[in-house]
Amino acid sequence: MAYPSTNRWVYEPSTAIAQFSTGRKHILGLADDGKVWQWNEEEARLIKPLHVDVSGKKVTRVTAGWDRASIYVKGVGIIYWPDHIAFRSQHATEEDAILLDTATVPGTGSLHSSSTGREDSAVLSSRIGQVIHHVMLENYVVFTTSLNKVFLYRLDFPLPDLDPPEPVEITTFYTPDRPFEVRDLQGSFRSFALFTTAGAVLMGDRAMLDAFYAANHTTNLGTNDGSSPLPQPRMIPALQNNFVTSIAFGDHHFQALRSDGTILAYGTDNQSCGALGLGFPDGTGPLRGVLATNFSNGGLGNDVGRQVWFDPTMHRWLAEMKEKGQQEDESKARAGLVLGGPDYGVRRAEAVTAMGDYFEREGRKWEDGVMQEGEMGSYFVLKAAAAGWHSAALVLVDEDKAERARLTHVLPPKAEVPAEDWHEGTWEDIDAPWDQLSNALQWSANWIWTWTWALGRLFLGLEARDKRVETGRKKDTEDEGKREDGEGGEGVRAAVRYRWTDQPFPRLRMANGEVMPGEIEIME
Repeated sequence: MAYPSTNRWVYEPSTAIAQFSTGRKHILGLADDGKVWQWNEEEARLIKPLHVDVSGKKVTRVTAGWDRASIYVKGVGIIYWPDHIAFRSQHATEEDAILLDTATVPGTGSLHSSSTGREDSAVLSSRIGQVIHHVMLENYVVFTTSLNKVFLYRLDFPLPDLDPPEPVEITTFYTPDRPFEVRDLQGSFRSFALFTTAGAVLMGDRAMLDAFYAANHTTNLGTNDGSSPLPQPRMIPALQNNFVTSIAFGDHHFQALRSDGTILAYGTDNQSCGALGLGFPDGTGPLRGVLATNFSNGGLGNDVGRQVWFDPTMHRWLAEMKEKGQQEDESKARAGLVLGGPDYGVRRAEAVTAMGDYFEREGRKWEDGVMQEGEMGSYFVLKAAAAGWHSAALVLVDEDKAERARLTHVLPPKAEVPAEDWHEGTWEDIDAPWDQLSNALQWSANWIWTWTWALGRLFLGLEARDKRVETGRKKDTEDEGKREDGEGGEGVRAAVRYRWTDQPFPRLRMANGEVMPGEIEIME
Protein backbone atom coordinates (compact mmCIF):
# COMPACT_ATOMS: atom_id res chain seq x y z
CA MET A 1 0.00 0.00 0.00
CA ALA A 2 1.02 3.59 -0.54
CA TYR A 3 -0.07 4.50 3.00
CA PRO A 4 1.38 2.84 6.10
CA SER A 5 -1.08 1.64 8.71
CA THR A 6 -1.59 3.47 11.97
CA ASN A 7 -0.72 1.55 15.13
CA ARG A 8 0.23 2.20 18.73
CA TRP A 9 3.72 3.35 17.72
CA VAL A 10 3.09 5.09 14.38
CA TYR A 11 0.46 7.70 13.56
CA GLU A 12 -0.47 8.08 9.91
CA PRO A 13 -3.30 10.61 9.35
CA SER A 14 -4.24 8.96 6.06
CA THR A 15 -5.09 5.65 7.75
CA ALA A 16 -6.08 6.76 11.25
CA ILE A 17 -9.87 6.34 11.08
CA ALA A 18 -11.79 9.11 12.82
CA GLN A 19 -15.29 7.94 11.84
CA PHE A 20 -16.70 4.84 10.21
CA SER A 21 -20.09 3.64 9.02
CA THR A 22 -21.30 0.14 8.20
CA GLY A 23 -23.67 -0.83 5.41
CA ARG A 24 -25.16 -4.18 4.49
CA LYS A 25 -22.02 -5.52 2.81
CA HIS A 26 -19.53 -2.68 3.04
CA ILE A 27 -17.79 -0.38 5.50
CA LEU A 28 -16.73 3.23 5.01
CA GLY A 29 -13.96 4.90 6.99
CA LEU A 30 -13.05 8.58 7.18
CA ALA A 31 -9.38 9.20 7.98
CA ASP A 32 -8.06 12.08 10.02
CA ASP A 33 -6.84 13.89 6.91
CA GLY A 34 -10.20 13.54 5.11
CA LYS A 35 -9.41 10.52 2.95
CA VAL A 36 -12.23 8.01 2.44
CA TRP A 37 -11.69 4.24 2.60
CA GLN A 38 -14.10 1.50 1.64
CA TRP A 39 -13.97 -2.15 2.64
CA ASN A 40 -15.77 -4.78 0.59
CA GLU A 41 -15.31 -8.12 2.30
CA GLU A 42 -11.58 -8.17 3.12
CA GLU A 43 -10.33 -5.65 0.59
CA ALA A 44 -9.89 -1.93 1.25
CA ARG A 45 -9.45 0.87 -1.24
CA LEU A 46 -9.10 4.63 -1.12
CA ILE A 47 -12.15 6.23 -2.75
CA LYS A 48 -12.04 9.27 -5.03
CA PRO A 49 -15.13 10.52 -6.92
CA LEU A 50 -14.89 11.18 -10.63
CA HIS A 51 -16.34 14.28 -12.30
CA VAL A 52 -16.83 16.03 -8.93
CA ASP A 53 -14.64 18.96 -8.00
CA VAL A 54 -13.73 18.53 -4.33
CA SER A 55 -10.42 20.36 -4.54
CA GLY A 56 -9.77 22.43 -1.46
CA LYS A 57 -12.72 20.83 0.33
CA LYS A 58 -12.70 18.21 3.06
CA VAL A 59 -15.04 15.30 3.54
CA THR A 60 -16.85 15.82 6.85
CA ARG A 61 -18.91 12.62 7.10
CA VAL A 62 -19.19 9.13 5.62
CA THR A 63 -22.50 7.24 5.73
CA ALA A 64 -23.08 3.70 4.47
CA GLY A 65 -26.53 2.38 3.61
CA TRP A 66 -28.35 -0.70 2.41
CA ASP A 67 -26.80 -0.79 -1.06
CA ARG A 68 -25.30 2.68 -1.40
CA ALA A 69 -22.30 4.45 0.09
CA SER A 70 -22.03 8.21 0.57
CA ILE A 71 -19.94 11.13 1.75
CA TYR A 72 -20.85 14.69 2.61
CA VAL A 73 -18.61 17.52 1.48
CA LYS A 74 -19.46 21.06 2.49
CA GLY A 75 -19.95 23.22 -0.55
CA VAL A 76 -20.45 20.17 -2.77
CA GLY A 77 -23.23 18.13 -1.17
CA ILE A 78 -24.17 14.50 -0.55
CA ILE A 79 -22.22 12.30 -2.96
CA TYR A 80 -23.23 8.65 -3.34
CA TRP A 81 -22.40 5.52 -5.33
CA PRO A 82 -23.36 1.82 -5.41
CA ASP A 83 -21.74 -0.23 -2.67
CA HIS A 84 -20.93 -3.21 -4.92
CA ILE A 85 -17.67 -1.88 -6.30
CA ALA A 86 -15.73 -4.42 -8.34
CA PHE A 87 -12.36 -3.20 -7.12
CA ARG A 88 -10.33 -5.29 -9.51
CA SER A 89 -12.22 -3.99 -12.54
CA GLN A 90 -11.56 -0.35 -11.68
CA HIS A 91 -8.40 1.57 -12.50
CA ALA A 92 -6.37 1.82 -9.28
CA THR A 93 -3.86 4.65 -9.03
CA GLU A 94 -0.46 4.32 -7.49
CA GLU A 95 -1.98 5.55 -4.23
CA ASP A 96 -4.30 2.52 -4.05
CA ALA A 97 -7.21 4.83 -4.95
CA ILE A 98 -10.28 3.85 -6.94
CA LEU A 99 -11.78 6.55 -9.16
CA LEU A 100 -15.54 6.08 -9.06
CA ASP A 101 -18.51 7.35 -10.99
CA THR A 102 -20.74 8.99 -8.42
CA ALA A 103 -23.95 11.02 -8.18
CA THR A 104 -24.60 14.17 -6.15
CA VAL A 105 -27.95 14.97 -4.54
CA PRO A 106 -29.07 18.26 -6.17
CA GLY A 107 -29.25 21.31 -3.94
CA THR A 108 -27.25 19.87 -1.05
CA GLY A 109 -24.12 21.99 -1.56
CA SER A 110 -25.39 25.05 0.27
CA LEU A 111 -23.03 26.80 2.68
CA HIS A 112 -24.71 28.66 5.53
CA SER A 113 -23.07 31.95 6.42
CA SER A 114 -22.97 32.25 10.20
CA SER A 115 -22.17 35.95 9.98
CA THR A 116 -25.16 36.94 7.84
CA GLY A 117 -27.51 34.05 8.57
CA ARG A 118 -28.27 33.83 4.81
CA GLU A 119 -27.90 30.94 2.40
CA ASP A 120 -25.95 31.07 -0.86
CA SER A 121 -27.48 32.52 -3.97
CA ALA A 122 -28.43 29.25 -5.70
CA VAL A 123 -32.22 29.09 -5.71
CA LEU A 124 -32.60 25.37 -4.98
CA SER A 125 -29.86 25.32 -2.37
CA SER A 126 -31.30 28.35 -0.63
CA ARG A 127 -34.69 26.65 -0.42
CA ILE A 128 -33.12 23.52 1.03
CA GLY A 129 -30.47 24.97 3.34
CA GLN A 130 -27.17 23.50 4.45
CA VAL A 131 -27.23 19.77 5.15
CA ILE A 132 -26.78 18.99 8.85
CA HIS A 133 -27.50 15.24 9.08
CA HIS A 134 -28.11 12.49 6.54
CA VAL A 135 -28.84 8.77 6.70
CA MET A 136 -28.71 6.23 3.87
CA LEU A 137 -31.68 3.85 3.76
CA GLU A 138 -32.96 1.30 1.28
CA ASN A 139 -33.45 3.28 -1.99
CA TYR A 140 -33.53 6.65 -0.22
CA VAL A 141 -31.38 9.19 1.58
CA VAL A 142 -33.08 11.30 4.26
CA PHE A 143 -31.42 14.53 5.39
CA THR A 144 -32.08 17.53 7.60
CA THR A 145 -30.93 21.08 6.97
CA SER A 146 -30.08 24.34 8.71
CA LEU A 147 -33.60 25.57 7.97
CA ASN A 148 -35.02 22.80 10.19
CA LYS A 149 -36.45 21.01 7.19
CA VAL A 150 -36.46 17.31 6.36
CA PHE A 151 -35.97 15.97 2.83
CA LEU A 152 -35.82 12.67 1.00
CA TYR A 153 -34.08 11.77 -2.23
CA ARG A 154 -34.41 8.52 -4.15
CA LEU A 155 -31.01 6.99 -4.76
CA ASP A 156 -31.27 6.25 -8.47
CA PHE A 157 -27.97 5.53 -10.16
CA PRO A 158 -26.79 6.78 -12.51
CA LEU A 159 -28.69 10.06 -12.51
CA PRO A 160 -29.83 11.55 -15.81
CA ASP A 161 -27.40 14.12 -17.18
CA LEU A 162 -30.18 16.60 -17.85
CA ASP A 163 -32.83 17.73 -15.39
CA PRO A 164 -32.20 15.31 -12.51
CA PRO A 165 -35.04 15.06 -9.97
CA GLU A 166 -34.94 17.32 -6.94
CA PRO A 167 -35.24 16.42 -3.26
CA VAL A 168 -38.73 16.14 -1.77
CA GLU A 169 -39.58 17.83 1.51
CA ILE A 170 -41.26 15.64 4.14
CA THR A 171 -43.69 18.22 5.42
CA THR A 172 -45.66 16.23 8.01
CA PHE A 173 -42.85 16.33 10.57
CA TYR A 174 -43.65 19.89 11.52
CA THR A 175 -47.00 21.41 12.36
CA PRO A 176 -47.95 24.82 13.80
CA ASP A 177 -48.74 23.27 17.19
CA ARG A 178 -45.53 21.23 17.39
CA PRO A 179 -42.25 23.14 17.89
CA PHE A 180 -39.62 21.68 15.61
CA GLU A 181 -35.88 22.09 15.97
CA VAL A 182 -33.81 19.12 14.86
CA ARG A 183 -31.27 17.70 17.30
CA ASP A 184 -30.32 14.48 15.50
CA LEU A 185 -31.28 12.07 12.72
CA GLN A 186 -30.65 8.32 12.88
CA GLY A 187 -31.77 5.43 10.73
CA SER A 188 -31.04 2.19 8.90
CA PHE A 189 -32.59 -0.03 6.21
CA ARG A 190 -36.25 1.05 6.07
CA SER A 191 -36.63 3.10 9.27
CA PHE A 192 -35.40 6.40 10.64
CA ALA A 193 -35.95 8.64 13.66
CA LEU A 194 -35.80 12.39 14.09
CA PHE A 195 -34.90 13.81 17.51
CA THR A 196 -35.97 17.35 18.39
CA THR A 197 -34.58 19.69 21.00
CA ALA A 198 -37.98 19.61 22.72
CA GLY A 199 -37.54 15.89 23.48
CA ALA A 200 -39.79 14.48 20.76
CA VAL A 201 -38.85 11.34 18.82
CA LEU A 202 -40.54 11.26 15.40
CA MET A 203 -40.20 8.09 13.35
CA GLY A 204 -40.66 7.35 9.67
CA ASP A 205 -40.36 4.32 7.43
CA ARG A 206 -40.13 3.20 3.81
CA ALA A 207 -43.90 3.48 3.34
CA MET A 208 -43.75 7.18 4.29
CA LEU A 209 -40.90 7.83 1.87
CA ASP A 210 -42.65 6.01 -0.97
CA ALA A 211 -45.84 8.02 -0.38
CA PHE A 212 -44.06 11.38 -0.42
CA TYR A 213 -42.04 10.44 -3.46
CA ALA A 214 -45.15 9.29 -5.35
CA ALA A 215 -46.96 12.51 -4.47
CA ASN A 216 -44.12 14.79 -5.51
CA HIS A 217 -41.88 13.14 -8.07
CA THR A 218 -43.44 15.03 -10.99
CA THR A 219 -42.98 18.45 -9.36
CA ASN A 220 -40.07 20.43 -8.03
CA LEU A 221 -40.24 20.36 -4.27
CA GLY A 222 -43.98 20.20 -4.75
CA THR A 223 -46.47 19.92 -1.93
CA ASN A 224 -49.42 17.61 -1.68
CA ASP A 225 -52.53 19.05 -3.29
CA GLY A 226 -54.73 17.63 -0.54
CA SER A 227 -56.30 14.93 -2.68
CA SER A 228 -54.85 12.24 -0.43
CA PRO A 229 -53.42 12.53 3.09
CA LEU A 230 -49.70 12.05 3.44
CA PRO A 231 -48.32 9.82 6.21
CA GLN A 232 -47.73 11.31 9.64
CA PRO A 233 -44.62 10.42 11.67
CA ARG A 234 -44.97 7.66 14.21
CA MET A 235 -44.77 8.92 17.79
CA ILE A 236 -44.42 6.18 20.41
CA PRO A 237 -45.68 7.64 23.71
CA ALA A 238 -42.99 5.98 25.88
CA LEU A 239 -40.22 7.61 23.83
CA GLN A 240 -41.49 11.17 24.01
CA ASN A 241 -39.65 13.45 26.46
CA ASN A 242 -38.11 10.35 28.00
CA PHE A 243 -34.41 11.17 27.57
CA VAL A 244 -33.90 8.90 24.54
CA THR A 245 -30.39 9.52 23.22
CA SER A 246 -30.24 7.09 20.29
CA ILE A 247 -32.19 4.42 18.43
CA ALA A 248 -30.46 1.46 16.82
CA PHE A 249 -32.52 -0.01 13.98
CA GLY A 250 -32.46 -3.60 12.79
CA ASP A 251 -34.53 -4.85 9.88
CA HIS A 252 -37.80 -5.06 11.80
CA HIS A 253 -36.90 -4.15 15.38
CA PHE A 254 -35.07 -1.39 17.21
CA GLN A 255 -33.39 -0.64 20.52
CA ALA A 256 -33.99 2.76 22.15
CA LEU A 257 -31.18 3.87 24.48
CA ARG A 258 -32.04 6.28 27.29
CA SER A 259 -29.71 8.61 29.16
CA ASP A 260 -30.04 6.51 32.33
CA GLY A 261 -28.26 3.63 30.57
CA THR A 262 -31.32 1.44 29.95
CA ILE A 263 -32.54 0.01 26.64
CA LEU A 264 -36.13 -0.39 25.49
CA ALA A 265 -36.71 -3.04 22.81
CA TYR A 266 -39.46 -2.74 20.18
CA GLY A 267 -40.61 -4.61 17.12
CA THR A 268 -40.52 -8.07 15.57
CA ASP A 269 -38.22 -10.97 16.38
CA ASN A 270 -37.64 -12.48 12.93
CA GLN A 271 -37.27 -16.27 12.92
CA SER A 272 -37.58 -16.07 16.72
CA CYS A 273 -33.82 -15.62 16.93
CA GLY A 274 -33.80 -13.46 20.07
CA ALA A 275 -33.06 -10.15 18.32
CA LEU A 276 -35.08 -8.18 20.88
CA GLY A 277 -32.92 -9.32 23.78
CA LEU A 278 -36.01 -10.50 25.68
CA GLY A 279 -35.69 -14.26 25.30
CA PHE A 280 -37.15 -16.68 22.78
CA PRO A 281 -40.87 -17.34 22.14
CA ASP A 282 -40.36 -21.02 23.01
CA GLY A 283 -38.44 -20.09 26.17
CA THR A 284 -38.93 -17.28 28.66
CA GLY A 285 -39.77 -14.71 25.98
CA PRO A 286 -43.56 -14.91 26.55
CA LEU A 287 -43.01 -13.89 30.18
CA ARG A 288 -41.55 -10.64 28.79
CA GLY A 289 -44.46 -10.20 26.38
CA VAL A 290 -42.85 -11.75 23.26
CA LEU A 291 -45.64 -13.38 21.29
CA ALA A 292 -45.11 -15.78 18.39
CA THR A 293 -47.18 -14.22 15.60
CA ASN A 294 -46.72 -17.10 13.17
CA PHE A 295 -44.53 -20.12 12.56
CA SER A 296 -41.31 -18.17 12.19
CA ASN A 297 -41.72 -14.78 13.85
CA GLY A 298 -42.33 -13.44 17.33
CA GLY A 299 -42.53 -9.92 18.63
CA LEU A 300 -44.11 -7.29 20.81
CA GLY A 301 -47.37 -5.48 20.30
CA ASN A 302 -47.53 -2.22 18.40
CA ASP A 303 -45.77 0.61 20.29
CA VAL A 304 -45.01 -1.77 23.19
CA GLY A 305 -41.46 -1.60 24.53
CA ARG A 306 -39.70 -3.76 27.09
CA GLN A 307 -36.54 -3.02 29.02
CA VAL A 308 -33.65 -5.34 28.20
CA TRP A 309 -32.21 -7.10 31.26
CA PHE A 310 -28.52 -7.89 31.62
CA ASP A 311 -28.48 -9.33 35.15
CA PRO A 312 -28.18 -13.16 34.95
CA THR A 313 -30.14 -13.59 38.18
CA MET A 314 -33.13 -11.87 36.58
CA HIS A 315 -33.04 -14.41 33.78
CA ARG A 316 -32.84 -17.17 36.38
CA TRP A 317 -35.96 -15.69 37.95
CA LEU A 318 -37.81 -15.99 34.63
CA ALA A 319 -36.60 -19.54 34.01
CA GLU A 320 -37.71 -20.72 37.44
CA MET A 321 -41.11 -19.05 37.14
CA LYS A 322 -41.61 -20.69 33.74
CA GLU A 323 -40.77 -24.08 35.25
CA LYS A 324 -43.23 -23.48 38.09
CA GLY A 325 -46.00 -22.66 35.66
CA GLN A 326 -45.48 -25.81 33.62
CA GLN A 327 -44.99 -28.25 36.50
CA GLU A 328 -47.39 -27.19 39.23
CA ASP A 329 -50.96 -28.43 38.77
CA GLU A 330 -52.57 -25.25 40.08
CA SER A 331 -50.85 -23.07 37.47
CA LYS A 332 -50.73 -25.26 34.35
CA ALA A 333 -53.93 -23.88 32.87
CA ARG A 334 -52.92 -20.21 33.02
CA ALA A 335 -49.30 -20.99 32.14
CA GLY A 336 -50.63 -22.59 28.96
CA LEU A 337 -52.25 -19.29 27.98
CA VAL A 338 -48.83 -17.63 28.15
CA LEU A 339 -46.32 -20.33 27.23
CA GLY A 340 -48.42 -22.38 24.82
CA GLY A 341 -47.32 -25.81 23.65
CA PRO A 342 -49.28 -29.02 23.06
CA ASP A 343 -49.33 -29.94 26.73
CA TYR A 344 -50.39 -26.57 28.06
CA GLY A 345 -53.10 -25.22 25.81
CA VAL A 346 -53.35 -22.45 23.25
CA ARG A 347 -51.33 -19.26 23.76
CA ARG A 348 -53.33 -16.04 23.91
CA ALA A 349 -52.07 -12.56 23.05
CA GLU A 350 -53.94 -10.96 25.98
CA ALA A 351 -52.29 -13.31 28.46
CA VAL A 352 -48.80 -12.82 27.01
CA THR A 353 -49.20 -9.04 27.10
CA ALA A 354 -50.47 -9.09 30.69
CA MET A 355 -47.58 -11.29 31.78
CA GLY A 356 -45.12 -9.04 29.98
CA ASP A 357 -46.56 -6.00 31.76
CA TYR A 358 -46.27 -7.77 35.11
CA PHE A 359 -42.61 -8.72 34.77
CA GLU A 360 -41.80 -5.31 33.31
CA ARG A 361 -43.19 -3.63 36.45
CA GLU A 362 -41.50 -6.07 38.81
CA GLY A 363 -38.20 -5.89 36.92
CA ARG A 364 -38.03 -2.13 37.28
CA LYS A 365 -38.04 -2.62 41.07
CA TRP A 366 -35.04 -4.95 40.99
CA GLU A 367 -32.58 -2.42 42.40
CA ASP A 368 -34.96 -0.63 44.76
CA GLY A 369 -33.12 0.20 47.97
CA VAL A 370 -29.73 -0.22 46.29
CA MET A 371 -29.65 2.47 43.62
CA GLN A 372 -30.25 5.99 44.84
CA GLU A 373 -32.00 8.59 42.71
CA GLY A 374 -29.67 9.94 40.05
CA GLU A 375 -27.21 7.07 40.34
CA MET A 376 -26.14 4.79 37.52
CA GLY A 377 -27.62 1.32 37.58
CA SER A 378 -25.60 -1.85 37.97
CA TYR A 379 -25.72 -2.34 34.20
CA PHE A 380 -25.25 0.93 32.31
CA VAL A 381 -25.45 0.74 28.52
CA LEU A 382 -22.95 3.04 26.85
CA LYS A 383 -23.89 2.17 23.28
CA ALA A 384 -26.59 0.10 21.59
CA ALA A 385 -26.36 -1.36 18.10
CA ALA A 386 -28.67 -3.33 15.84
CA ALA A 387 -28.53 -4.70 12.31
CA GLY A 388 -30.53 -7.28 10.42
CA TRP A 389 -31.90 -9.69 13.02
CA HIS A 390 -29.35 -8.90 15.71
CA SER A 391 -28.78 -6.49 18.59
CA ALA A 392 -25.75 -5.69 20.72
CA ALA A 393 -24.80 -3.37 23.55
CA LEU A 394 -21.65 -2.09 25.18
CA VAL A 395 -22.41 -2.30 28.90
CA LEU A 396 -20.58 -0.87 31.89
CA VAL A 397 -21.06 -3.25 34.85
CA ASP A 398 -20.83 -2.29 38.52
CA GLU A 399 -20.34 -5.76 39.98
CA ASP A 400 -20.54 -4.66 43.61
CA LYS A 401 -23.85 -2.87 43.08
CA ALA A 402 -25.23 -5.78 41.06
CA GLU A 403 -24.33 -8.14 43.90
CA ARG A 404 -25.96 -5.90 46.49
CA ALA A 405 -29.11 -5.80 44.37
CA ARG A 406 -29.10 -9.59 44.06
CA LEU A 407 -28.75 -10.02 47.80
CA THR A 408 -31.94 -8.04 48.37
CA HIS A 409 -33.78 -10.92 46.67
CA VAL A 410 -32.14 -13.70 48.70
CA LEU A 411 -34.24 -15.18 51.52
CA PRO A 412 -32.92 -16.56 54.81
CA PRO A 413 -31.93 -20.25 54.65
CA LYS A 414 -34.78 -22.71 54.94
CA ALA A 415 -32.78 -25.92 54.82
CA GLU A 416 -29.17 -26.88 55.30
CA VAL A 417 -27.13 -29.41 53.35
CA PRO A 418 -23.50 -30.55 53.48
CA ALA A 419 -21.34 -27.94 51.78
CA GLU A 420 -19.34 -30.49 49.79
CA ASP A 421 -22.56 -31.66 48.10
CA TRP A 422 -24.05 -28.20 47.63
CA HIS A 423 -24.44 -27.00 44.07
CA GLU A 424 -26.85 -24.35 42.79
CA GLY A 425 -28.97 -24.77 45.92
CA THR A 426 -29.69 -28.50 45.42
CA TRP A 427 -28.53 -31.70 47.11
CA GLU A 428 -29.02 -35.30 46.21
CA ASP A 429 -27.87 -38.71 47.43
CA ILE A 430 -25.72 -40.64 44.99
CA ASP A 431 -25.75 -44.34 45.88
CA ALA A 432 -25.09 -46.19 42.64
CA PRO A 433 -21.35 -47.00 42.08
CA TRP A 434 -21.55 -45.97 38.45
CA ASP A 435 -23.10 -42.62 39.44
CA GLN A 436 -20.36 -42.15 42.02
CA LEU A 437 -17.66 -42.81 39.40
CA SER A 438 -19.35 -40.49 36.88
CA ASN A 439 -19.62 -37.75 39.51
CA ALA A 440 -15.96 -38.16 40.47
CA LEU A 441 -14.81 -37.92 36.86
CA GLN A 442 -16.92 -34.82 36.29
CA TRP A 443 -15.57 -33.21 39.45
CA SER A 444 -11.99 -33.98 38.38
CA ALA A 445 -12.53 -32.52 34.93
CA ASN A 446 -14.02 -29.36 36.42
CA TRP A 447 -11.11 -29.06 38.85
CA ILE A 448 -8.51 -29.41 36.08
CA TRP A 449 -10.32 -26.88 33.88
CA THR A 450 -10.64 -24.38 36.75
CA TRP A 451 -6.95 -24.46 37.53
CA THR A 452 -5.94 -24.35 33.86
CA TRP A 453 -8.15 -21.30 33.40
CA ALA A 454 -6.70 -19.63 36.51
CA LEU A 455 -3.09 -20.25 35.44
CA GLY A 456 -3.88 -18.90 31.98
CA ARG A 457 -5.33 -15.73 33.44
CA LEU A 458 -2.27 -15.31 35.68
CA PHE A 459 -0.03 -15.70 32.63
CA LEU A 460 -1.98 -12.90 30.91
CA GLY A 461 -1.78 -10.70 33.99
CA LEU A 462 -5.47 -11.01 34.82
CA GLU A 463 -7.27 -12.01 37.98
CA ALA A 464 -6.82 -15.69 38.74
CA ARG A 465 -10.51 -16.45 38.85
CA ASP A 466 -13.18 -17.71 36.52
CA LYS A 467 -16.40 -15.77 36.78
CA ARG A 468 -18.28 -18.74 35.46
CA VAL A 469 -17.53 -20.55 38.73
CA GLU A 470 -19.00 -17.83 40.95
CA THR A 471 -22.04 -20.00 41.59
CA GLY A 472 -22.23 -23.55 42.82
CA ARG A 473 -19.19 -24.79 44.75
CA LYS A 474 -17.68 -21.35 44.62
CA LYS A 475 -19.70 -19.16 46.99
CA ASP A 476 -22.36 -16.96 45.46
CA THR A 477 -21.61 -14.21 47.99
CA GLU A 478 -19.88 -13.80 51.29
CA ASP A 479 -23.19 -13.48 53.07
CA GLU A 480 -25.48 -15.83 51.19
CA GLY A 481 -25.83 -19.32 52.55
CA LYS A 482 -23.41 -18.92 55.45
CA ARG A 483 -24.02 -21.24 58.36
CA GLU A 484 -25.09 -19.44 61.49
CA ASP A 485 -22.74 -20.07 64.41
CA GLY A 486 -23.87 -23.07 66.37
CA GLU A 487 -26.37 -24.20 63.73
CA GLY A 488 -26.08 -27.24 61.51
CA GLY A 489 -22.67 -28.35 62.60
CA GLU A 490 -19.32 -28.11 60.83
CA GLY A 491 -19.30 -28.44 57.05
CA VAL A 492 -22.99 -27.63 56.60
CA ARG A 493 -24.17 -24.91 54.28
CA ALA A 494 -27.61 -23.48 53.57
CA ALA A 495 -29.35 -23.88 50.20
CA VAL A 496 -29.88 -20.73 48.09
CA ARG A 497 -33.41 -19.39 48.17
CA TYR A 498 -34.72 -16.32 46.40
CA ARG A 499 -37.86 -14.33 47.16
CA TRP A 500 -39.65 -16.03 44.25
CA THR A 501 -38.73 -19.55 45.40
CA ASP A 502 -42.03 -19.98 47.25
CA GLN A 503 -44.09 -17.74 44.96
CA PRO A 504 -46.59 -19.27 42.51
CA PHE A 505 -46.78 -18.60 38.80
CA PRO A 506 -48.52 -15.19 38.54
CA ARG A 507 -52.28 -15.03 38.14
CA LEU A 508 -53.28 -11.79 36.42
CA ARG A 509 -56.22 -9.84 35.10
CA MET A 510 -55.97 -9.35 31.33
CA ALA A 511 -56.74 -6.12 29.47
CA ASN A 512 -60.19 -7.38 28.45
CA GLY A 513 -61.11 -7.81 32.13
CA GLU A 514 -60.87 -11.59 32.08
CA VAL A 515 -58.93 -13.24 34.90
CA MET A 516 -56.45 -16.04 34.31
CA PRO A 517 -57.59 -19.42 35.65
CA GLY A 518 -56.39 -20.63 39.04
CA GLU A 519 -57.08 -20.66 42.76
CA ILE A 520 -54.51 -18.19 44.08
CA GLU A 521 -55.17 -14.49 44.56
CA ILE A 522 -54.99 -12.18 41.60
CA MET A 523 -51.77 -10.16 41.45
CA GLU A 524 -52.93 -6.68 40.55
